[in-house]
Amino acid sequence: MSQDLTRRAIASYLRKTGNQQPACLLSGPSTARGLDYIVLSNLGGILAVVRVLPHSGALKRLKRWPKDVE
Repeated sequence: MSQDLTRRAIASYLRKTGNQQPACLLSGPSTARGLDYIVLSNLGGILAVVRVLPHSGALKRLKRWPKDVE
């Protein structure tokens, strides 16, 4: 996965008002059970997890994510 996906996920996350700024060094791609995710986190922990849809490359923010991603 590219850094472009991470940047897109951070930009999408920050569009929502009241969200904390994720530390970019802790944010990045992850793979669990053959699926690709972008994990946004800061020193306080995970802020959001975004799934990368396989065919389109679109991003979908998850309300619940697999434990494997953590």
